[in-house]
Amino acid sequence: MIGLAEASMMFGFIPRDFVASGWRDDPVRSWLSPLASAFLARDFVSATFNLIFLLIAGRYVEKALRPVGLGILLLAGAYAGALARLVLTPGSLLPSAGLEPAVFAVIGAYFMLYGVPGAIPIGHGKSRWVQIAMLAGVWLGIQLVFSLIAQSFELSVSIIEPLGGLAAGVALARPLLKWQYRRA
Repeated sequence: MIGLAEASMMFGFIPRDFVASGWRDDPVRSWLSPLASAFLARDFVSATFNLIFLLIAGRYVEKALRPVGLGILLLAGAYAGALARLVLTPGSLLPSAGLEPAVFAVIGAYFMLYGVPGAIPIGHGKSRWVQIAMLAGVWLGIQLVFSLIAQSFELSVSIIEPLGGLAAGVALARPLLKWQYRRA
C-alpha cells in the first residue's frame, strides 16, 4: 500500500517532468497525470471543501449543462490547471494533487451562468467579469493566509492551478450552454 505522497509523485502532474521530455518518454502517464491528480486528495480539509463546493455549485451547473457538459467542464478544469502550471511555473517539482482546478472550473461556470449570488457582498452593480475577478482576489487572499498558517506555500499548486481551472470554467460555460441547447 502506497501513501499519498508516493501516489502523488507517481501519478500527479509535475511540470518539470513534463517539460523534461516526459511527454515523449512516457506519454500515457504524462498526458493522463492531470486527470490522475484530481483523484489524489491533498489533505482531508481540502477534499471536504472541494466536495462541498462541488455539491453546491455542481448541481446548478449540471442542471444547465447536463451531465455531459459538467463532465467536460471537470476535465477541462483539470487540464487547464495543469496547463497554467506548465506555462507559468515550468520548473516546479511539486506534483499536483486535489480537485481544486476542476472544482474552480465548475465555480467559474456557475458564476458565468447564474451570476454571483446576492448573499456575497462583492461587486454588486459591476459586470460579471469584474465580480469574478474580485472573488478570485478574495480567494487568493484566503489561500495566502491558509498557506502562511500551514507554512506550506507553493505558488503553482495553491494559486496558479485553481485559477487555470477557473479560467476554463468561465471560458467554457456559455459555449457549453449553447451546445447543450443547440436543437432547442
